[in-house]
Amino acid sequence: MKKSIFFMTLVIFLATVGVNLSTPSLAQQQDLEKKFMQLHQKELEAFMTKCSGCHSLQRVFAQKRTGEEWNKIMKQMTGKPHALISEKEAQLIRKWIDLMEAAMPVGP
Repeated sequence: MKKSIFFMTLVIFLATVGVNLSTPSLAQQQDLEKKFMQLHQKELEAFMTKCSGCHSLQRVFAQKRTGEEWNKIMKQMTGKPHALISEKEAQLIRKWIDLMEAAMPVGP
């Protein structure tokens, strides 16, 4: 399940990045993907371990939310006793959500 969510997240991100960049060679694209994942490994791991057990990607990214709305949601999630989300993890999760929302296409 977690691997599936990871790959779906990666596909969403890569599809968007691919549209927004000039067409790199396959080797260049793979290098960019690898660097991105290395750079944001902590954020992805926090999201995967703390969110994907209860939520699907479809639920998390079903609608575009404002920063204020995400702050409210993260506050609610950190307050749930079964979630066990630390403040540091919440910051990492929020950063991952921001990265994914920035990579998603705008519109219907």
